[in-house]
Amino acid sequence: MLRRLVLPLLLCVPGLAAHAQTDPVGPVSQTGRYEGGQSGLLGRDSAGRTLCFRREEGSSHRLDIGISRQGAFVRLETPEPREATARDPVRVYAGQRGAGDRFAVLAAYDGAARHFVANPSSSGFTLVATDAAAFLAVVAAARDHFLVVESRQPPAARESVAIYDFTRAAGEAMLACAARHVR
Repeated sequence: MLRRLVLPLLLCVPGLAAHAQTDPVGPVSQTGRYEGGQSGLLGRDSAGRTLCFRREEGSSHRLDIGISRQGAFVRLETPEPREATARDPVRVYAGQRGAGDRFAVLAAYDGAARHFVANPSSSGFTLVATDAAAFLAVVAAARDHFLVVESRQPPAARESVAIYDFTRAAGEAMLACAARHVR
């Protein structure tokens, strides 16, 4: 009953209808491991399709970084309340937190990316990028900093997630895994 009431209400909120789209990755389940310059995980997306990924977990979130049939992705799951929602089209970059709410750009992703919000009440999101190599390079540049997703058009909104361990070598191993396993 609640689901029938919430979806029509969400579609009435300006700009949120685009984010009511289905997350193309969904919850990721691990099925195995892959080896290369760096090891990673083989898994399945919510539709049962094979993907290659790495998982980073913090005290309040889980972040999956990977490659699926839809493209390279980051998928953040967190119970934290949503403060802002970046809207497509989005700008994606590796950022170093500065004074206040500002970020210095360390590396920018110039390819196409789509932003999905799975749960409008939590600050989790899924970002899917078309150029896997370029996107993973930006995620690697965000190591020890943040991956930032900003609305390119008003209303301005920004979301970010800390990247702890993802490296360029991890991205290269993931690209090799995807060439073998993701179809």
